Amino acid sequence: MAPIKNIKTITPERKTDTLRLSSKCCSLLLILCFFAVQAGANTVAEIGSVNTPHGAVILIVDGLSSCYVYPEYTPYAIDGSALEKAEVPKMQEIFSNSSRILDIKAPQTFTEGGHSVIATGYSGADSGLTAASGTTFFDIAHDYDYLTFAIMEKGDSYGFCSKQNVVTHDIENSINEPEMVIQTNMLTENSKGISFEITELMQSHSSMLQEKLDQYPEGSIERYNEYNIWTIETGIDLVEYMEKEYPEQNYILTINAGAVDSAGHYKKNSGYVACIEGIDNASYSLYETCLDNNLAFILTGDHGMAFPTDDSKGGHQAEKYSVRIESQRVPLAIVANDIENAVVEGEFKQEDIAPTILEVLNIPGKLRLADGEAIALKDYTNVAVDIPEEGELTLSRDDEIIFSDKVGENIAFQGLEPGIEYMLSFIPSSNPENTVQQLFSAGPDVSVKLLTSEQHSKSDKLYQNPRYIEGGILTGVVNLIGLLLIRKVLKE
Repeated sequence: MAPIKNIKTITPERKTDTLRLSSKCCSLLLILCFFAVQAGANTVAEIGSVNTPHGAVILIVDGLSSCYVYPEYTPYAIDGSALEKAEVPKMQEIFSNSSRILDIKAPQTFTEGGHSVIATGYSGADSGLTAASGTTFFDIAHDYDYLTFAIMEKGDSYGFCSKQNVVTHDIENSINEPEMVIQTNMLTENSKGISFEITELMQSHSSMLQEKLDQYPEGSIERYNEYNIWTIETGIDLVEYMEKEYPEQNYILTINAGAVDSAGHYKKNSGYVACIEGIDNASYSLYETCLDNNLAFILTGDHGMAFPTDDSKGGHQAEKYSVRIESQRVPLAIVANDIENAVVEGEFKQEDIAPTILEVLNIPGKLRLADGEAIALKDYTNVAVDIPEEGELTLSRDDEIIFSDKVGENIAFQGLEPGIEYMLSFIPSSNPENTVQQLFSAGPDVSVKLLTSEQHSKSDKLYQNPRYIEGGILTGVVNLIGLLLIRKVLKE
């Protein structure tokens, strides 16, 4: 653990011309729905004292490097000259009231890669892997009846969008003439009514975007700033709507503010810094809204930005840029219940974000592909247990029973002491003599799968069965064909 230093199938609705889905988009989403697996909710048992937030808002400032906003760093151009930093007093206040990760680096310094890594916890993730079943923290959240919404100006790959109950995204990535498309994906059983209401809210905001932008000349920094402010204000309205209409519904809202990245490419480093400063007040308003509504607030970036000289246009993906620390280092500030205000030292990676988000929300579960690990920010942890069938489950520690009940579905234990050994005992209702016992040590990312001796035997036989192997290969081929079709649709 790093030392902590305290410092304080798609259902599009076509009501007006602001909600547009092309036939290619529909085909894509039908393919995604075909390969989707419906999630089932899990039971939660609180063992220790936990204070779970109502959900989370994740603000991804596209292209934001911590080198330009963290007080500990100074950004440098490729030629070695020092660069201007952003004056962001409101963001600094967020940093001082959060658990701020000092050194976190992105393994892929481009937009699709960054968002895919954030979602999956896998350093080599792309949109195709993000689209696969069970690969993202969104998938695991759905298992616990969370809804997922997104407002994306950039980072709106098909994989990322497919994991949202509702998403609005700019398919043109244009600050001059954006084209906001709204997708409604039926990912959870009870989401239909809420999803259509959020769709209408997003539609209303999307219809006003062009008018807001047209107040300012094309290419002006004010227009860039308005593009960012719109996405954050839409997010604030969504949070307030959910609190008013559905106060008991947990959800995750992801917001991508895309103009900072564009400013780095087209308006030189001075415009890049000005655009960061332009998002300062709006970011703080979103942070305050989260505090008022018991939501975790997470501020990060998908990648950074590097510049050749003091007065030049920047980049982050080409090799001369991608090797620069200014392109790799991104901010990560987390404000949530049970997490102290601290600067977290040590070296971390962007793939650590996804498992950390699950820990922040007290959602146990293993990300299928993740090579990142949850950053230890709390003094307790959570463990998911897969139940083989209906039966009696007992959890004990040092021979003391701390949970015992009849269960019929998977269960999550919250508030366990990390590093301590616990014993699970399971008596199946169908055959009480076939008792299962398993010892485990609690920690982030830990999950326990209970199998009776009969199920172990059947599982072993299945894996030895040629038909099982053939079926697995066929399933893999079908999924591969599906992903290739998706890529073809996108290219066309």
